[in-house]
Amino acid sequence: MKRMQPVILLLAAMTLFLFYKHFFRQNITQGITRAQTARMLAWTVCDMNENSSKSAEPLIDVDSNLWYADEITAVLTDGLMKKDGDLFHPTNLLTWQEASDIAARLEISMSVPIIRKTRPIPLEKWLQYFDLWLSQHEMAITRTLTIEALPSGDSSLDRWQVKTDSGIYSSQGLVLEPYLGQPVTAYIVDDQMLMICPKKDTHPEIMNVTETDSLTFYETNTAQPDPKKQNEPLRYPDITSDIRVCLMNDDFTSEAHTTIILTSEAPWQMTFKDQTIQHAAGEMAELTIQDFSEEGDTAEITTENGQPVCVASLNRSFGQPAYTGRLRVIRAGDSLYLVNILPVEEYLKGVVPSEMPASYASEALKSQTVCARSYAFTAIQNPKYSFADLNDSTACQVYMNQNTDPRTDNAVESTAGEVLSFHQQIASAKYFSSSCGSLSSDDDIWTYPDTGQGDSYMTARLETEPPTLCALSSEAAFVDFILHPEADTYLEASDPWFRWQVTLSMTTIRSNISELFARRMAADPKRFTLLSSDGTVKADDILQVEVTERAASGVLQQIKLTGRDQELTVSGEYNIRCLLAPSAEETITLQDGSIRKGMSLLPSGYFFLEAIRDNEEITSYKIYGGGFGHGAGLSQNGANELAEKGYDYKEILKYFFEGIDIENVSPLNGHES
Repeated sequence: MKRMQPVILLLAAMTLFLFYKHFFRQNITQGITRAQTARMLAWTVCDMNENSSKSAEPLIDVDSNLWYADEITAVLTDGLMKKDGDLFHPTNLLTWQEASDIAARLEISMSVPIIRKTRPIPLEKWLQYFDLWLSQHEMAITRTLTIEALPSGDSSLDRWQVKTDSGIYSSQGLVLEPYLGQPVTAYIVDDQMLMICPKKDTHPEIMNVTETDSLTFYETNTAQPDPKKQNEPLRYPDITSDIRVCLMNDDFTSEAHTTIILTSEAPWQMTFKDQTIQHAAGEMAELTIQDFSEEGDTAEITTENGQPVCVASLNRSFGQPAYTGRLRVIRAGDSLYLVNILPVEEYLKGVVPSEMPASYASEALKSQTVCARSYAFTAIQNPKYSFADLNDSTACQVYMNQNTDPRTDNAVESTAGEVLSFHQQIASAKYFSSSCGSLSSDDDIWTYPDTGQGDSYMTARLETEPPTLCALSSEAAFVDFILHPEADTYLEASDPWFRWQVTLSMTTIRSNISELFARRMAADPKRFTLLSSDGTVKADDILQVEVTERAASGVLQQIKLTGRDQELTVSGEYNIRCLLAPSAEETITLQDGSIRKGMSLLPSGYFFLEAIRDNEEITSYKIYGGGFGHGAGLSQNGANELAEKGYDYKEILKYFFEGIDIENVSPLNGHES
């Protein structure tokens, strides 16, 4: 027996290690572990007081001293969950099939996607069925609260305790660090916090804006086409309809303004609280929060004869911008928000030169215009905010960062009313700067795991003539593609951004993790997982970065950052580009030898990493990449290359968007608004 003790101790140590290594993934967003599932069921469906005194056959991977031991005993006793021989697999994520089996025992109807039976069920899906069971049994255990403190920041709290604005609770098995200071929906029985999720039935706030009845700041997801509507006639929007553009601050980091200064070369007026204040031409007016006494107060600014209004408190690339249409100033919280309201066709005259150089070929400018118009109408149909359809940054479409130009004005006028359509729906046409020779699908860039297909008119293809299929998911194939592109094969091979490289120090990577990880995780939680001994991120402990998933187009979809006591996985090309952004001192070298500094993210998600070591320690990574932008939809530089080859704008659009139609929604062309 004594000889067995070291073995038993070793097995126990390994169990604890695997528990700490694998349990603390960010299950809040990715799924729910079997141990957490057992805990939720034990305290709601089972009678913990009755089952806690019962014993079950010992399980190799369930230490009786760990928090979930009694809960697992309870669910096994009541037959709600199954074991696997002598194993329970407490740290494994609950699968769709396992969730379905539980639902059947709870007499809840649950549909399981056949192809996902063995894949983890997202937490939000599990909670939908759990909420259904709770409602059937009239159990009100959810409440909205704010997490105020965790043991790491409050020595008065025990290890698994959490302090909230409604009391202190036991929170075994939950990673709460990303939600500190945030309102959440918590599932609570007695003093046990069983699970949390982002606050339900609310939209994420922008900055710290307070929601009001008249003004709500929220972002909506782009709706996927309804298959039932694909045979319906195209919904023709009103070509004369206005679009509402939220104007951001100077560096495009916030929608909020502290001061707004207005003027015009023509007489102008401001209507505010049933009063109209007249201003002479050239007269300036400054608006601050003190001018708006109540939440939701608005002011409307117009000019005589439709002359533009200059926002002197803003600076764009060409100086202080002036906007046609009308301006609306809105108070929300302690900030002011500025919205430009104008006809779509006028709006496009401010978009096209800001998104594509006016020096590009006319057919390229037309293709950009049709994309921008399509995007604008889909934004009107699915607005980003309650008070505006979109903003003027790269998050939507850049607007009035460059002055208007006769060449781009002509592109707008000559394509008036034309949009892309797909399956009788206006297509949300995405575009980017320049390609590495490979185009990504919509799914590669934006679609969350397990959420279905994106827009199928944006497909993964090599940018050749004609386009060919991609096969760049293997690291070896992608490295060869980046380092040895076939001469004269790819449309944009002569563009400086076609290939680039940068050396990124581990110091920079750790700094990015320290500054950005929590923020990006809060903004896009479904794309992050965290495994660590205490559920927190230790940036200084990051030792290695490796590629774990790449799409057929070659674009990165997931990386893993590891340390001595943690493992972080990051999905989504934008998140990856942010966390691997070079510092201000680190230089990106383009293939023509020119350099760029001060970029807030890597140029694209098409790159591979080459570790640079000092002895065994990785000190930096040489990054080899190509292209500029997300890589899905229209390549603006590629459009110009095709135009130079003699393609017209419709041919250009059909090159980049597979299976689309180009329709004119103008009433002048026989369509009703």
